[in-house]
Amino acid sequence: MLSTFDLAGHVIGLIVDRDLTNETLDKIIAEIQLKLEIHDKVNVFIELEKGRHITFFALLKGIKFKYSNSEHFDKIAIVTDSLWFQNAVNVSDIFLDVEVKTYDLKERLDAIQWISL
Repeated sequence: MLSTFDLAGHVIGLIVDRDLTNETLDKIIAEIQLKLEIHDKVNVFIELEKGRHITFFALLKGIKFKYSNSEHFDKIAIVTDSLWFQNAVNVSDIFLDVEVKTYDLKERLDAIQWISL
């Protein structure tokens, strides 16, 4: 299941309680696009619950979406215990003009505070 919540008007929070596949990513993208109908720029908080993984193809699709829509993002916080996902996100964001930070699950509150500013 994908849970969403608003932290502030321009901030969308998403919690993913299953492996992040192309289908799940499509739902995430749809939620972000709904928020972009209201705001020109948004901050995105995505938490992948403990033990959940992201497929390689979903990672590539997410990177493509992020790059093609980078002008609509101010900040993106990724919260996960998957080190390879954190590293892939950090490497893929070198050339983006978007602030992206990754956090361990135990740092969830720090991520929420950062993304909400």
